[in-house]
Amino acid sequence: MFLQFAMRDTSQHNSCFSSGSRANCASLQCRICGSELITKRGVAEFFIGYTWPVYDCDDCGCRFTQYDSSTYDLLYSEQGSCYNRYTYQAEVSKSLFDKGDVDGLRAELSLSSKYRFVIEQIDRAPAHVRILEIGSSLGHLTSYFILTGRNITGVDISQKAIAAATAAFGDHFMQTGHPSIEARAPYDFIFHVGTIGCVRDPIGMTRRSLDLLRPGGSLLFNAPNRDGFTRRDQLWFDSAPPPDVVTLFAPGFWNRHFGGAALVSEEVEFCPPRGNFLIALRRRFRRKWRKPIPVSLRESERPATPAPRFADPFWRFLESALCRAAQRTGQLRRAPPHPSEYGLFVRMIKG
Repeated sequence: MFLQFAMRDTSQHNSCFSSGSRANCASLQCRICGSELITKRGVAEFFIGYTWPVYDCDDCGCRFTQYDSSTYDLLYSEQGSCYNRYTYQAEVSKSLFDKGDVDGLRAELSLSSKYRFVIEQIDRAPAHVRILEIGSSLGHLTSYFILTGRNITGVDISQKAIAAATAAFGDHFMQTGHPSIEARAPYDFIFHVGTIGCVRDPIGMTRRSLDLLRPGGSLLFNAPNRDGFTRRDQLWFDSAPPPDVVTLFAPGFWNRHFGGAALVSEEVEFCPPRGNFLIALRRRFRRKWRKPIPVSLRESERPATPAPRFADPFWRFLESALCRAAQRTGQLRRAPPHPSEYGLFVRMIKG
């Protein structure tokens, strides 16, 4: 059944990851492509009780760690979790939705480049197209297409998210694995944002998505970009660490794996000028990434940060002063462009 892979039993796989050693698990493979050509890069512990090894795959280019489906309902349930940002987005969207303010809702959502990417693609399509959103969360992005009269269905792995989205925006949502998802196929558009890095089997998910598209239909999504690391020895992105995001992808990955089944285009988003300048400074001074002090998953809205050091205030002052000077002299925009962490935008047109 479509997307049912997300709920597969992973007990054997997880036991291999817990050992963190080839010697203790001879079958340890890349979770993405199945290759045995993997290298352990370290151990990540952003949250208490979630201490997992991080691997690079020499075949597919992904960086990955363990997948645990049980965390998502918990993240939606806790007021202090990092998913609280979705609650805020849903509340703002609900207010604009209830007013029938299509332009205001579009403008609000378009502040995020990943939402703008999807909106701009689908807004150009005929009114009758059939749309599926994977990982619809609390329904904030879906609400725009509902308000514009689109034929859209949103699916999510979390029962709590589906219940909240339905209460806010109507009967347009269902849980992963529901049989009517396949029954409503083929779709003209399938999209997901901020989702592909969170699933157990991204290749399988993409294949199933393409299967549900009509010929000529489009699959749209953004992916975490492994090239987005900004410091030496960095294991993961501090902005969305495991157990939420568990896979980072290299540019070109999607074309290599799906170029035979679809016309694949990948677009890389770059950081704004100030971000590029700060990244260049940190590389110039060889600033090293430091492992954070783990926090409770229930309090993940407060990001995990490394233990403070005596020189930290000095570096913050130096970076701020140099940024101001660069802005005054026009040097700010001359820093080399650097890929943003989640700005790998992919479009696949089914052949």
